[in-house]
Amino acid sequence: MTATDAGAAVAPETIAEITQVLYEEAELLDEGRLREWLDMVTDDITYQVPVRIHKEQTGASRVTGVQANSFHLDENRTSLLMRVERIETGFAWAEEPPSRIRHMVSNVRVRSRADGDLDVRSYVMIYRSRWDRPHYDIMTAERRDVFRSVEGAWKLARRLVVLDNTTVPMLNLSFLF
Repeated sequence: MTATDAGAAVAPETIAEITQVLYEEAELLDEGRLREWLDMVTDDITYQVPVRIHKEQTGASRVTGVQANSFHLDENRTSLLMRVERIETGFAWAEEPPSRIRHMVSNVRVRSRADGDLDVRSYVMIYRSRWDRPHYDIMTAERRDVFRSVEGAWKLARRLVVLDNTTVPMLNLSFLF
């Protein structure tokens, strides 16, 4: 692939492979297998959920509708590992008992990059219920990912989650998108 191929469509087999990786990731997150999920990300991962804004903007911020420097989550490999370790202690009160989570992934779009990585966009709907109450939460977002091939496996190198909500409709964000 040459630098001029950046942004070009990729082979259908690659799209199928990336889509399968996203489905496997959803399964790991839904089942709380967070250590295994960490194996799917690069050492230099950037994982961000910016704050959505609700006022009219001009220029580029009008399109994205998110704050450039304000985040619900702004994580790297070390902070993600700390998050997983905290949940594993049983003292992460926001997740005791654990939420029942379901990630629904759709609208996967894959484009090549000049550096050989892949830009991957997808939509995600997350269903979350807790305790034995009939109440549940649903959130939707667009994920803007970068995947990198590491030793023959596609790994998540960057995730930007653009929430559809301007306010978070639940008490905490103790799960990953």
